[in-house]
Amino acid sequence: MNRKLSITGFQFFCMIFIFGVGASPPVEIYMKAKQDGWISLLIGLFLACLLFAVYIKLYSLFPDLLFTKYIQLILGKYVGKILALIYILYFIYIAARDLRDFEDLLKITLYNASSLLSLGIVMILLIMYAISKGLETFARANEFIFMMIMFLVIIFIGFEIISKLIKLDNLRPVLENGWKPIWEAAFPISMTIPFGEVLTFTMIMPHLNKKDTAIKVGIPALLFSGCILTLFAVLNTSILGPTVIERTTYPLLTAVSYINIADFVQRLDTFIVIIAICNAFVKITIYFYCAVSGAADLFNIKKSDQLVYPLGIITVIFSLWVATSILEQHNEGIHLVPYLLHIPLQFVIPVCLLFILLLQGKLKSKKT
Repeated sequence: MNRKLSITGFQFFCMIFIFGVGASPPVEIYMKAKQDGWISLLIGLFLACLLFAVYIKLYSLFPDLLFTKYIQLILGKYVGKILALIYILYFIYIAARDLRDFEDLLKITLYNASSLLSLGIVMILLIMYAISKGLETFARANEFIFMMIMFLVIIFIGFEIISKLIKLDNLRPVLENGWKPIWEAAFPISMTIPFGEVLTFTMIMPHLNKKDTAIKVGIPALLFSGCILTLFAVLNTSILGPTVIERTTYPLLTAVSYINIADFVQRLDTFIVIIAICNAFVKITIYFYCAVSGAADLFNIKKSDQLVYPLGIITVIFSLWVATSILEQHNEGIHLVPYLLHIPLQFVIPVCLLFILLLQGKLKSKKT
């Protein structure tokens, strides 16, 4: 995993798309914005694109360095190393949270008798195997997963239309409660959780085979994933209605379960679980890779594969300790994590880094 890696533009597109759609919009968006939740998603997507532009600008200034590496160059040896370590812990923590979400989903839907530990071990073994095979192999797997997801998405939308489940009246009245609840749902929830987590790709962009791929592919991929999430927000609200959707833990799963064509095509929610498993695999693997590569660089470990197993064990343990129940996991993810972790690490620090570089550039230009 330490040799020179090369990721193509399409592979980068697929990774961002799957990573984006893998972060299902929290139910709080619908609780705050009601039937206008899709507007909150669009606002969050716009803000996330501006934030991603900041990441791309930082990457353009340090195209061959990881995010955790050029932090040290900008802020100095000691402050930079401390901040890099914080980001590595952040990657591990969010990977553990996503792993716990995956465990809870499978336990609720398919494997009621299984323990969270056994489900987590199976997934982390798969993730460690993917990381050990290298980022390029994982990126190629994303191409297949992308094609499968798009095929199933088209099928689901078609079946929902054929089943006549879509009732656009559930989207009215638009802006019933004004803009305030929409903005409250958009920031920080919509911006940070579905979209702002693309911060992880600052650890992957140095491996792109073409440096301009980041801007040419990254922003369109984020927009495409955001549009798909918004489309399903519209469909889910149209099918379930605003009063039902805000009480549903997994709105997409519930909406697809309503599909029934001639009492023959039904119970398709299992395929949604399959998609969720693929999305979780991609998202957790990317977070895990960021933690492994960042830690290897920070501690000067030549063979980063040596970190795969210990960090894998830590991630599984954290996934069990992060919350005592699915309700606690959900509340922490909405009311604590965005404010204590996402906003400072996704937004404040990258913007400050860019501001410092711009200030340094002005100082250098004045000296010359």
